[in-house]
Amino acid sequence: MYEQLKDYSEDLIPVLDNQNKMLGVITAQSLIDVVDEEMGEDYAMLAGLTAEEDLNEPLKQSMKKRLPWLFALLLLGLLVSAVVGAFEKVVAQLTLIMAFQSLILDMSGNVGTQSLAVTIRVLMDENLTFRNKLKLVGKEMRIGFFNGLLLGILSFIMVGLYIMLFKHKAFLFSFAISGCIGISLILAILISSGVGTLIPLFFKKIKVDPAVTSGPLITTVNDLVAVVTYYGMSWIFLLNILKIV
Repeated sequence: MYEQLKDYSEDLIPVLDNQNKMLGVITAQSLIDVVDEEMGEDYAMLAGLTAEEDLNEPLKQSMKKRLPWLFALLLLGLLVSAVVGAFEKVVAQLTLIMAFQSLILDMSGNVGTQSLAVTIRVLMDENLTFRNKLKLVGKEMRIGFFNGLLLGILSFIMVGLYIMLFKHKAFLFSFAISGCIGISLILAILISSGVGTLIPLFFKKIKVDPAVTSGPLITTVNDLVAVVTYYGMSWIFLLNILKIV
């Protein structure tokens, strides 16, 4: 109905019963009010809330809406910290890589959020087929790979020059570190694209509003992906293959 008003520039649509008798009309303003309310609810869900909060809402009620998600994210955050702790040996021997951790995490989170936004928008189409969903996943993964490849190459060059010129490290050491960062960035962005697409598709499948999975959950999951990718690559590539200390 909203599409009819938009496509045909109508101000109102008559409502008829089974005998084609007019019961009333639905105005464009009424639909705008409904759409505005739905957008407000979706925006609240993007922040991990179950519904919109009112300025006059009691403190206890607001806390009840936020705490379940915050508790779940706390557990995921502890898991991320535990994973970092598991790579303590890598960090102890290559303290410089800590300086670039946020680069991997931020890019991974940003890419995941982009894929999530596209997926939620596509899922608004109730007639979406399984083939369409596969096409969406494939497209987002391809975009993630090529964006990651480009950003990985740029990171390899820029980070390598930064370490060599400003940290006064040897050429091999500098570009070994930047190479690890570049490869990690490609993998993290690729996986994050898939995560940002597959998680809302899964929630839609089990009849849970995919908007609820947005923002904080995707970001935290992608943080976990980025940490495992970055420190795992550092351990394999720098310590075991190149044996850089």
